[in-house]
Amino acid sequence: MIKIPLCGFHAIEEILKKGLVRGTLYLVQGKKKNDGLRELAKSMNIPVAIADTQELDRLAGNTQHRGAVLLLDEIPIAYKNDLGFSLQQIKSNNALILLLDSITDPHNFGAILRTADQFNVEFIVTPQRRSVHETETVMKTSAGASSYTSIITVSNLNNAIEELKKHEFWVYGADMNGPVAQSVDLKGRVALVLGSEGKGLHHLVSKSCDSLISIPAKGHVDSFNVSVAAGILMYEVRRQQGF
Repeated sequence: MIKIPLCGFHAIEEILKKGLVRGTLYLVQGKKKNDGLRELAKSMNIPVAIADTQELDRLAGNTQHRGAVLLLDEIPIAYKNDLGFSLQQIKSNNALILLLDSITDPHNFGAILRTADQFNVEFIVTPQRRSVHETETVMKTSAGASSYTSIITVSNLNNAIEELKKHEFWVYGADMNGPVAQSVDLKGRVALVLGSEGKGLHHLVSKSCDSLISIPAKGHVDSFNVSVAAGILMYEVRRQQGF
């Protein structure tokens, strides 16, 4: 089972207060500020263990824990759609995230989920409104991938893009008017935004992106199917990242 480390006094305090948490709280010895966390964890029946700084470094995956790590068995339900919380858990410098702007066809959504699983996408972000969500058709089309690829639903994609930028992601929108993807440096932390067929990206979403990218084509129809475009762009990102 993959454990999820949460660091930071206030973040740990908040999640403990909300309850319904399963995991273990690790604290460094002799840090007075952690006494409150220890008592709070005990009141919530969360096991508390004392560890040295090197062990906390290993558990957290970094040295920014400040003497406290809550090692979660799973993301609490209250945080399932918390984009900021999910972004805090990403340690890779070559992470890939997808944002889907008004994808309404369940077959396309399912196909994107299946490809996202193969390219080890961290998660997919979708808006609450004007978007398909997990349905029986989506699950069937994804061939089981919907069980492995997390979906985060947000109220506003533009706000989600700004949150991604705060976590050092470069955000690229798929648009026929952008430079071809091969000519753009897509290494590092990347978020791809794909719009619906026909309308493409909403204007404000397009403006929120750091840059637009396109797929070279010489066909007779206007564009690729969105699930095909998603697959091509995911491949190009991962190719440049040395996936």
